[in-house]
Amino acid sequence: MLGNSMKRIFAVASLLVALSVHAASGVLSPQQFTEEFRAALAAALPGSVVTVVEPLHLTITGTEGETARAFLDNAYSEYSGEAANKSDVLARYVASFAESAKEPGPLDPQQIVPVIKDRAWSKEVRRAAKARSGGEPAEQVIEALNKDLVIVYAEDTPQNIRYFGPKDLQEAGLQKDKLRALAIENLRRILPHPEAVRGPLVSMMTAGSDYVPSLLLLEEVWNADELGVEGEIVIAVPTRDVLLFTGSNNKEGVKKLRELAKKAAADGPYSLTDRLFVYRGGKFERF
Repeated sequence: MLGNSMKRIFAVASLLVALSVHAASGVLSPQQFTEEFRAALAAALPGSVVTVVEPLHLTITGTEGETARAFLDNAYSEYSGEAANKSDVLARYVASFAESAKEPGPLDPQQIVPVIKDRAWSKEVRRAAKARSGGEPAEQVIEALNKDLVIVYAEDTPQNIRYFGPKDLQEAGLQKDKLRALAIENLRRILPHPEAVRGPLVSMMTAGSDYVPSLLLLEEVWNADELGVEGEIVIAVPTRDVLLFTGSNNKEGVKKLRELAKKAAADGPYSLTDRLFVYRGGKFERF
């Protein structure tokens, strides 16, 4: 019974990844969604003025005249895929934006986590900041993982993922060369225990939702014998909450993995990369 149950779970998960079919009827337009979001965010930030700039773009003016911007692209994308859960999507994103609008407190070393991004992410953040406001984005603490991926260090807050800069690190009395070890230990404590949901061709690794690609940093997870793969471990991290894997000797599995990675990276919110990576010599490199 357990084997059949796991197969059904993986079948559903694979279908969700491979087929991102959004119902057209009953879904709010970007304009309608933006207005509902504006009203909910204004209620969460009494004293602030929340204004619609254009669909999926808000400005927040605080009580002392300070301004912030809120871009709703990811929220709308997630809502479009699960319109029935509109209230939940609104509540989560409103809480996240509301927390971001407040002045951050001191960096908590016990909440620092490693977030996996592709190398183009930092460039895109800078490009978007210049295009939207003409200014530079806040600095981040970034470390290379391989040719395609980087580790961006962040603080895991109750409602958000707060990226911080070298100044925050210095004020917290932390050294960058010891940051990865600290962040990985925090990750082990924060994340649910990783579990492999096995499939005949491609399997899925689960551990909550926000930091699934960060499992690449946990050496204890990547044992080919325990995972039951043929050959070396080949993985894909197409989005923030999807980590798929197969074995290098499973030719059909590798083919299916490529298909799923391209589909999920193209269609899913919080897209990461459609590249495949192989676990070799204790680290992941381009496959």
